[in-house]
Amino acid sequence: MDAEGKPVAGRMCPRGGYLEELMLPQLIELVDRYRIDGFWVDGEIWACEPCYCKRCRAAFKQATGIAKPPKEPGEADWPAWFQFSMDSFEAHVTRYTEALHAQRPAALVCSNWLQTFRHPGEPKVPTDWISGDNTWVFGLDGCRCESRFISTRGKPWDIMIWSFYAAQGMGQVDSPWTFKPVQMVQQEAAVVVALGGAVQVYEHPAGLRNGQLIPWRCERLRQVGQFVKERRTLCQGTETVPQVAVLHSEHHARSRPGRNLMWSIDHSPVQGAVYSLLEAHYNVDILDEWALSTRLEEFPVVVAPEQDRMSEAMVDQLKAYVKRGGKLLLSGAAGLERFGAAFLGLKAGAHQEKQTYHVPAADGSVPVYSEQWQLLKPGKAKGLGRLGQSALLDDRLLPHPAATILRVGKGAVAYIPFGLFRFFDKNRYPLARAFAAEVMAELAGKLPIRVQAPLGLDVVLRRKGPRLLVHLVNRTSGIPNRPNDGSVDQIPPVGPVRVEVEMEKRPKKVQLAFEKAALKWSWKAGLLAVQLDQVQIHAAIVVE
Repeated sequence: MDAEGKPVAGRMCPRGGYLEELMLPQLIELVDRYRIDGFWVDGEIWACEPCYCKRCRAAFKQATGIAKPPKEPGEADWPAWFQFSMDSFEAHVTRYTEALHAQRPAALVCSNWLQTFRHPGEPKVPTDWISGDNTWVFGLDGCRCESRFISTRGKPWDIMIWSFYAAQGMGQVDSPWTFKPVQMVQQEAAVVVALGGAVQVYEHPAGLRNGQLIPWRCERLRQVGQFVKERRTLCQGTETVPQVAVLHSEHHARSRPGRNLMWSIDHSPVQGAVYSLLEAHYNVDILDEWALSTRLEEFPVVVAPEQDRMSEAMVDQLKAYVKRGGKLLLSGAAGLERFGAAFLGLKAGAHQEKQTYHVPAADGSVPVYSEQWQLLKPGKAKGLGRLGQSALLDDRLLPHPAATILRVGKGAVAYIPFGLFRFFDKNRYPLARAFAAEVMAELAGKLPIRVQAPLGLDVVLRRKGPRLLVHLVNRTSGIPNRPNDGSVDQIPPVGPVRVEVEMEKRPKKVQLAFEKAALKWSWKAGLLAVQLDQVQIHAAIVVE
């Protein structure tokens, strides 16, 4: 029911009769009669919104003491109403998962998009694996963030890749669905397998609803399957090499939600941070507070991208982490108040809203818009560049640094006092990326593993037993992406690549997996240097 008490077409109440009277009896029939091995349940968290029926209203009052649920996001009680709706949904999935496990313990259960990037927090629901169907077009960025988050959940996981796309999206008569180029599907799959995930491909030939297969499409799917299978042995069962952790706080994400349980979660700054850091060739993992709180010491660097409403416990943990030797990058105007001027070595200046200032980067400057700006007066902290009112680098400059850095205890904290990463998520300006990379380099210094490569190569660092795997994923396309296309086609090889690894002993072997290219390596005085000629789609440097 909607807020006015009217039925909403196509939506099911988690407390209605749908689960007990229809869904569960059919699921039980399937496992009893046909010995079904597992279920991938669609139309779940991504389709859920709060229900205002009498049952939900009464349960909400009993759980919270709030007599009347709010009608609109932004009202004072909306976060409580949203959390109640989330708890109701999770109870719904728990109920049918446990019922299926009781009926047939071998049956596996997955709820589409549950416990993924847009659902941060402890994965309490007892599903057996995690999965979601990727965006049908421009899906590569979706893989980049989802894989780096889902891989921290502690469960088996996969990404479902659509084998087909429509340039203008769903429901456009003049933009029908068409099969993707093989290399486009392989490119998406490469991101997933490099991070240890499994791959499934969604195939649905237009015009057929009878399960009939189309031979020429099956041949292309065979090529994708071969690409994945060639990588399975080396990629599955790996662990990350901790380098940069990007915080995706569940407390921040759920503090100002909209209606939908999945799509209204604010994840834009996290995406912007991940994209900019990957293009600077760092190994990036995305962790929520639940995951990061127990693994904080593993990561040399933590980035908190405009996570203004993280928990107080997380703030305290990050402060202690820095004092013990960790390196923390904070962004966002609210960071000054959340962490305190003394901790950041600053004095607060004016607070401004909805402004554009020029930020110095590389040999130029980039205009950056932010909803909130904190103009700083450095105290003990070192200023990094100065904000400007124009593109000039030596005139019309403000007496406020674009960023600051301060040694705190054994570690250091860098602070960017505006919404840089939200801006970069929306506007992939090269100089905005360069500024983020410069601040990061100042903070992180030389990490034990360093990669120099073209911008289009993503780096994924993993370990499998004693072997170090340096995955290189080529994200480029031979034909420029256009708003009326979206395909990735004729991927050109890119290179060269240089990898440096600090290691005490000379490695027994250094070789290239998955692709053929010229590779040379040397080891001297504790430093392994590897030179790779090029990468086609996905190659891995294996160090033993």
